[in-house]
Parts: sequence; C-alpha cells; structure tokens
Amino acid sequence: MPDDQGRVRWGVISTARIGVEKGVIAAGDEADHGVVTAISSRDAGKAAEAAAKLDLDKSYGSYQELLDDPDIDAVYNPLPNSMHAEWTIKAAQAGKHVLCEKPLAVDAAEARTMVDACDENGVLLMEAFMYRFGNRNLRAREIVKDGGLGQARLVRAGFSFPLPRDPANVRLQKDLFGGALCDIGSYTISLARYLFDAEPMAVDARLDFDREFEVDVGGLITLDFPGHRRAALDFSFAMSRRQRFEVVGTAATMNVEECFLPVSDVRTVDVERREGTAGDPGPEQRVSEPFPPLNTYTAEFEAMSKAILTGAPLPWGGEDAVNQMRVMDAVRESHATGRRVGLEPLQEAN
Repeated sequence: MPDDQGRVRWGVISTARIGVEKGVIAAGDEADHGVVTAISSRDAGKAAEAAAKLDLDKSYGSYQELLDDPDIDAVYNPLPNSMHAEWTIKAAQAGKHVLCEKPLAVDAAEARTMVDACDENGVLLMEAFMYRFGNRNLRAREIVKDGGLGQARLVRAGFSFPLPRDPANVRLQKDLFGGALCDIGSYTISLARYLFDAEPMAVDARLDFDREFEVDVGGLITLDFPGHRRAALDFSFAMSRRQRFEVVGTAATMNVEECFLPVSDVRTVDVERREGTAGDPGPEQRVSEPFPPLNTYTAEFEAMSKAILTGAPLPWGGEDAVNQMRVMDAVRESHATGRRVGLEPLQEAN
C-alpha cells in the first residue's frame, strides 16, 4: 500500500555507487508519486551509513530483510549485472515491483525468467534506461514518428569516455558480467530501438576485448531495421567523453548532444534541412528547439510510481527488456562468428 500521502514506498537493493554517489536515489526521492524510504546492503554498517547520508528512514544488513518489509512497495535494483536476475526474482516473489538497472540480465533467456516471475507474482518490471524519459529525447522520437525528417533512414549514436584501469571497478570485472557493451553499449542499442520504435532484423558487430580484464571495452554495431533503415552505433571505455546521436532522414537531419545522462543546463534538439540538389544544395534551414534541464532519473521513478498506483501499463516493460537482450545476444554472436546475425521477428517493444 502507498504511504499516507499516496506515494509508492521504494527500497534500494545495494549501496552501489550509481545510487548513493551518482544521485539516482536522491533523484528518485524527488518523484511526486514516490518516496525512497529504505536501503540494504550485505554490510549493515554500510547500509546504515548510506541511509544517514541520504536521509532514509530504514537500513537493512541484507537484501532479503528489505524484501521482507511489508512497508516497501517497490525496489530499485542497481546490483552488479550478474546479480540482477536472482534479486529481481526474489523481489517479485516478495510482491515488490522492480526497477532494475541495465542490462536487465546476462542474456535473453535469463531476462525471460525474470519477466515471467514478475508476471506470475503480479508486479511490474522495468529496465532502467532513464534517458527514454528525457524531454529532448521524447521530442526527438516524436519528430521521427511524425515525419519531421521525412523518412528517417539512419541513426548514428556514440557513447564513450576514458575509464581508469581499476580492477575494483565492476565495469571491468568479468565475473560480474562487466564490459562496455553491458554498460554504455546497451544505451546505444536501446536508443536505436527507441527512435525507430521497432526491432532490428539483423546485427553486424565487432567488439574490442581487453586481455587483462577479459571484458569488452568498446565496439561498433550495425543494426538493420525494417523499411531500409539502419543504425550505426559505437561505444568505448577508451575514447574521449561524448554522448550524442544523429538521425538522418530523406528531408532533414536531427542532432542531439549529451543525450543519455541528465544535464544541468538548457540543451537543444537541432534540425537541419536543405531541400536543394547535389549541384545546387540551396540555403540551409536550421531550427534549434531549447529544453530546460530535467533529471531523467526522477522522471523514470515518477513514471513507474504512477504506473504502480494507477495500474496503467508501463511505456517500456518486461517484453521490451527481453527484446533488448535478444539484440545484445546477437551482438555477441556476430562478434564471435564474424558474421551478420539475423533476428527472427518477435514481439515489438511495448
């Protein structure tokens, strides 16, 4: 049941840096229809310290203790990738709705078991791609859908930053299913599916593996979508910091910078149009539409909290996450075989 103000009561599984130090928990607590009340860790001292830092009511020395609390309605799961399935399923069995960090699972088969567990227990499950709730990204998706670029033919997206070679970083730990594809690469795949509002038919990919850590640290992916549409995606832990996408249509091109993570200042969606020919390109028309800063983590928590309270379907639920993992599985297969991998048509993103 919600609290006395009608808000969903959230608990956090783990004191992971993304929640405690990167502001995700604090952002979730700003949602109008949700409130973060508790945090858990396998170390009771760490949980108590995090609760004090974040001004939370409760802390627990185990994840299961939090799940057993009847005053928790939903949980945010930012555990290492290899632990997502176990604790999402346990949360579902405890009757808790789950917002799980990306990637949802280690593969599509595991994702399916998680979705089925949530369905069987009557709880909602969403993969935490917060960028999808950004005002600029929603507008960009609308422009593509409404034909503002003519027929959208190509999505180019890049996400990279130089990652220090720290063996303690979960992104570089093979046993925890780390690697760039699971981290920033998954954003670029999700974005292409989001902008085209479709599932790819085929994948061609190459990954760059680090010999010391035995995880991928970057890659290049091409996705083929129905209607002669393609996506060219790159990501890396060993290139300069950048996060952007471009959509090229038959009539115009759209650019969005700093597209994945929350921004703290006004940013724009830029559309450039030239209606001339190769020999006579004509004058360029450029429209820059400004948007105020928005904490997309807060928007994500708010969207899920409202769905829990109203019973409305999530904009992107469990089936979307399974389809996302299917593409990531195909990326790994394409790299391993050196071949283009076809994807059988399945349920579209919901």
